[in-house]
Amino acid sequence: MSSDASSSSPSPLSTNSTVPSAPPSPTAARKRPDSLRLNHIGIDPSEIIGKVLQRARRSSTHPALTLDFSDNTTVQVLVDGYDPAHRGIPKQLEMDGGLDAILFTHESLNLEVIDCALITLQDAAFDHKHAKSPLKADSWDQKHLAVALKFSEQNPRWHCIWASMEEYDERQATCVFRSYDDVYLEKLHRTPKKKTKWRKSVLRRQDSAS
Repeated sequence: MSSDASSSSPSPLSTNSTVPSAPPSPTAARKRPDSLRLNHIGIDPSEIIGKVLQRARRSSTHPALTLDFSDNTTVQVLVDGYDPAHRGIPKQLEMDGGLDAILFTHESLNLEVIDCALITLQDAAFDHKHAKSPLKADSWDQKHLAVALKFSEQNPRWHCIWASMEEYDERQATCVFRSYDDVYLEKLHRTPKKKTKWRKSVLRRQDSAS
């Protein structure tokens, strides 16, 4: 598995540029998507370039990563098609070890996003669950979209977040199905519910005191 370093920040329309990675996801074709794959859901990744990341939080129940920025905006990395009410095959977000170490070893990150893009990964998927024998198990190359980020760290390099789907045989404690899904970025719009409740409670106390 190998990947070529990009000399500069290429256009999202580029199909020849690749994103350097260390370590990669299970297999290696880390290319930015061609124009046909730009019809993704969610926000344009370029919207978070220049923002300063303060905190990152994993969801304990869903495949979601929440990124809080210094300008009081919040963006989430989500899995395309994931439905909390009908979860289907278990899904999870994965990332390279370098990004995991950056995001979850500091209380205050203060990292500027100097580049961000959707990229296309190609990884080895397999299905042993429905195979009549291990020798007849299905396997294929699965293309999927991932989020690539570059921060203003001491040695800026690309980091990657992608989504996997896995099923396990509990009796044998082995993975019997593994595939991948697209991820995307979406703004988290917070509602001022707590503030409204606080205002109502203050008004009630004022009324009762009068």
